[in-house]
Amino acid sequence: MNWQPFRGNAPENMTIFSASFPDVSDQWPMKDDTIREINAIDQALKADTRLMSPLLDYEEGGLPILVPRHRYSEQAYRNRPALEAWRTRLVPTALALFVLQNPLEERLPEGTKMDSDSRQWFIHANDAIGIRSRARVLGALVGKYIHNNIESDWVSLACGAAIPVLEALRIARLNGQNVHLSLVDKDPVALRWAETMAAQDGLTVDEQLTLLRRDLVHTLVRNEDLLLELGEHQADLVDALGIFEYFNDTDAAVFLQRALRLVKPGGAVIVSNMLTSSPQIDFALRCIGWEHIFPRSLQQLQDIHLAAGVPVENVTVIVPKDGVYAVMEIRT
Repeated sequence: MNWQPFRGNAPENMTIFSASFPDVSDQWPMKDDTIREINAIDQALKADTRLMSPLLDYEEGGLPILVPRHRYSEQAYRNRPALEAWRTRLVPTALALFVLQNPLEERLPEGTKMDSDSRQWFIHANDAIGIRSRARVLGALVGKYIHNNIESDWVSLACGAAIPVLEALRIARLNGQNVHLSLVDKDPVALRWAETMAAQDGLTVDEQLTLLRRDLVHTLVRNEDLLLELGEHQADLVDALGIFEYFNDTDAAVFLQRALRLVKPGGAVIVSNMLTSSPQIDFALRCIGWEHIFPRSLQQLQDIHLAAGVPVENVTVIVPKDGVYAVMEIRT
């Protein structure tokens, strides 16, 4: 695997690389115009930290509506019906990520037709690119732990629709028939989508798939129920691309400790976290209004894995060129 040198601020003893991947945004029209538009909003929000993210309210009958709290959010949603439907009906569920992972789909998962202005943002917004690039990092790493010549066990925590997992199997040219996937998520809708997507690759429940509807806070952080259910040291690989940044530092360390106990010697846990230095972070959090998360610096991520008892020599960090996420490969 040939990563590029990382150019940025990182702890001196951190093994860290940068990486570049092709993306749909590379060749799609209007890239420069869209980036300029989003960057202008991001800079305006950085200049005024009083501007807050939009709120969700509910009409009679229980339909959600978006309430912008500054003109940038108001302008962002005014002529983008698909973006508004995405924010009000899908965020923060796993199906919200499906749209970012598949921005060329004609409709959102709940049925809203995609409009061209919304599609430009789903394609070119840096945070959308980051969602796709962290999946490519997973795809580049998975071949180290999942192999075609032997049966392998892979646990995906907070898997959502499992798109990065299934994409990683394809990228690594792995035979899914030799992999047993345990897909864990608290959202039954996301698990149904995961089952459907996996079936398209020939993976079926009770053969290559186990679907577990579990809340990780209650079953892995607050106690060890999921650890006992899945069994210690049974998995070759555990990924948690989309959940780590939702835990505070204390819970993140506990989560990491217990996720590592799922893994065989020689395996790995792969997690990601939005960086505090993510280029359009104010646009994502205070204009679009993504759910509350804990963006972290590289030093903070190292502090967490050290608190979990993981030495620096067991961790490699990859930051894609978009700079949105750090992906940590934590080896046992």
